Amino acid sequence: MAKPSFGKREAPLDYGALVKNLGDRGPEKLYLLWGEEDYLLTDFVSRLRAACVGTAEDEFNVKRMDCPAPTANDIAEALNAMPFFGDRTFVELRGFDVNKCRDERTAALFTDIPDWCTVVITLPTGAEPDGRLSFIKQLKAAGKAVNFTAQTGAPLNNWIVRRFEAGGKRIDRDAVDRLVFLSGDLMNRLIPEIAKICGYVSGDRVTAQDVEKLAHHIPEADAFQMTEELARRNYDGAAAKLSELLAGDAEPVEIMGVIGWQVRQLYAAKIAEKSGRGAPFLMEILGTSSEYRARKLAETAARFSLGALTNGVRLCAEYAMKPRESGAITDAEAVKEFLIRFAMETRHA
Repeated sequence: MAKPSFGKREAPLDYGALVKNLGDRGPEKLYLLWGEEDYLLTDFVSRLRAACVGTAEDEFNVKRMDCPAPTANDIAEALNAMPFFGDRTFVELRGFDVNKCRDERTAALFTDIPDWCTVVITLPTGAEPDGRLSFIKQLKAAGKAVNFTAQTGAPLNNWIVRRFEAGGKRIDRDAVDRLVFLSGDLMNRLIPEIAKICGYVSGDRVTAQDVEKLAHHIPEADAFQMTEELARRNYDGAAAKLSELLAGDAEPVEIMGVIGWQVRQLYAAKIAEKSGRGAPFLMEILGTSSEYRARKLAETAARFSLGALTNGVRLCAEYAMKPRESGAITDAEAVKEFLIRFAMETRHA
């Protein structure tokens, strides 16, 4: 399960500017690439390779190592190989655990890459470079470091519209917002959802109702819908949503974390409401560029009292940190117990 974010986030990558820079200036000698948006990362590596050696298969000028700890000798051999019937060589180091590299010779190799060579280091999924380490500082100084963050706003929405158009469908604007809300903002997760919706919708128009019925719901979306049911005092509906969460692949401890994240966001939305601040302020403190999400949070928070949400945050902290006595209560039962106690807060508020 992706770890939810709360508060200020790193600004989304301007992928269009990155691609334009590659086209205008050509490939640099060294790239350090990582991030959750692996669809764009993979696409950029393909563009780099094409810029270096063309789009055809090239068994001579492309060197690839898929290893967490490549040796200095193997790296040196790849870097120093002269281009064969071409102008450049392309070296890709996949899965390189750069945070564990302590070899000074390896570090020195990346500061003296030949002019004809481009090296791309792609980190394993979920990993990120530790900027405190001297090796990471050397890599960043010698080349270009890019964090492929999830896309948001117009770039993501326009990409979704184009994917639906490629499938012969026209999607409503509110349906785009609903799809991102329900299925998340990572492109590799959205691609199969778009294909599924295109396959099941008979007409040429996709509505928000189609998305609601067909799209996969990520745990964060189900947690939000659970709190929506609580806000409406529909306790059976909230329990049904919790059952859906517990029936999924995530562990109860992870589910409790997602619920806690959701309740904190509702608490922040309530504080914004009480202070008379609008959607831009809420978007800033939540670290989101989605006006749709901010609006949905504000609408749901308005149905809760400040006291209920304050106690909800307290309960989330209690159940997140509370040690379980052996044989007393399971983690799944603890999540259900939390829901009952939070429901009581909303009933009495």
